[in-house]
Amino acid sequence: MARPVLAVGIDPAKRVHHAAAVLYPDRLILDTAFANDRDAIQDFDAKVAALAIQHEAELIYGIEDHRGYGRAVTQTLHQAGRQIRVVNPLWTHRQKDFYGQDKDDRIDARSVAAVVLRRADKLPDAGDVSALSAAIREAERTLEDLGRQRTRALNRLHRHLSDVYLASYETFFDRLKRPWVLRFFSRFPLPQDLHGQSTEDLARTLQELAGRHLGSARKSLGKRAHHILAATAALQTQPRDRSLALKAELIHQLCEEILANLERTRRLERLLHDQLLPATGQKLESVPGIGTLTAATILGEIGDVQRFPNRHAFAKYNGTAPASKSTGGRQRHTARRGCNHRLKRVLWLIALTAVRHDPLARAYYQHRAEGGLSKVDAIKRVARRMSDIVYAMLRTGAAYDRKRLEQAIANRQVAASKAGGTSSKDRQDGSAVGPALPAFDDASLPKSRHGTNR
Repeated sequence: MARPVLAVGIDPAKRVHHAAAVLYPDRLILDTAFANDRDAIQDFDAKVAALAIQHEAELIYGIEDHRGYGRAVTQTLHQAGRQIRVVNPLWTHRQKDFYGQDKDDRIDARSVAAVVLRRADKLPDAGDVSALSAAIREAERTLEDLGRQRTRALNRLHRHLSDVYLASYETFFDRLKRPWVLRFFSRFPLPQDLHGQSTEDLARTLQELAGRHLGSARKSLGKRAHHILAATAALQTQPRDRSLALKAELIHQLCEEILANLERTRRLERLLHDQLLPATGQKLESVPGIGTLTAATILGEIGDVQRFPNRHAFAKYNGTAPASKSTGGRQRHTARRGCNHRLKRVLWLIALTAVRHDPLARAYYQHRAEGGLSKVDAIKRVARRMSDIVYAMLRTGAAYDRKRLEQAIANRQVAASKAGGTSSKDRQDGSAVGPALPAFDDASLPKSRHGTNR
């Protein structure tokens, strides 16, 4: 006879975690809180393990934020050999309706335990998330934060420059966020700072600031310097006041802030490209449309791809598979809301880039558009196929193989012509006859060097 399950739900927080232990069918035997440090976690685990022995039950933990505030709990319990399941917050939110709709840590913990009690065999294992994937995720999110900070700083810099240089500053350089352009405005935050500069002097200054980054524009430095001085001639003679002194300081600070931001971004991107991503053994960057940051987002958000039994489960998780809303015998599909929205956005961007630069993706997009779909819906179909390709590559560790895709397309067309058309399921997921990005089932995945699918 199978042992009963003792499900322990943990609602992690920064300082104190709340936990609830539940026996089947819904018997609460422990409701407690413990500090977010290793000793307290070990003491809590010992208490729960004693309860499991007392009730002759199998101990299974469940946790929501296993890569954030719950990371220390997950690591400590994993080292102790415990079973730890990752609980989707959507399941917890639905379960809370049974216990009360108020926001309470105790209710959250009990809801997590209830989900584990009923779905333990279907929940992913938190121990599958390696330190490497957690590092990639942290680096990628830091880069995203740096990008937002840089955009805000650039917007403020544009406003201050338009106040002191008026609209003429936009004609000085093609891109404000170039490091040497930022160094120019850091040295000359006001038009008055250019007073007394000759064309030759300013050209030498520009060459000094740009260094080796000018390229073919080096020959036109004299013309650029002359244009800057001519455009600011009337402003150079304007008197300075306290408000202009403040503007000069703000512009200088913003330029230095953006330069520091760009340096941090460059170092993190190099770390991702040279060390973290190669350590995974994956080759996602070989796909047209996937760069360092998009590959980092995919690997950081997914963790272990083995927790997805097939490409359809993966597509539901990343939001490229539509949600079925059927009622009264009518079939209807809508955009999937309950998904990983970071992955959904990345796959959408990958699809857009692939349509522009990959002939296979462009042919499939045009085929779907000619079939009556709108441009947005056609891109969604491409994103779904890119999800299948990414899933197959993650499962095998193989690089993007255009010839294999072309062969798969030809095989699908032959099979469809012999069958005499497409099924309703094919029409729903976008795999119609004609130019198409193929879907990959487990049986069609290429073998790893060990001779088995990974």
